[in-house]
Amino acid sequence: MSPQEIDEYKRVWRMGSYFQHHTHSDLRNDCREWCKENCETHQWDMKIFTDIYGDTVRFELESHFVEFNKWYKHLLFAWCVV
Repeated sequence: MSPQEIDEYKRVWRMGSYFQHHTHSDLRNDCREWCKENCETHQWDMKIFTDIYGDTVRFELESHFVEFNKWYKHLLFAWCVV
């Protein structure tokens, strides 16, 4: 898909229903890498600084959202323990 096609495709699912997860801004690069490795470019979107120290990751598919949720909880636990 071309960048324009990706943007148009994302616009359609973002206007409808999507699944979102709020993340800590310090973990932004880890979250972005997970999305790149596990989702197609047109199936996820990240908005930065949607809250104080917070970003929002949006997914088109519930399956990606569920897997990200599991991964993020593990990452957050490891990050807080250290």
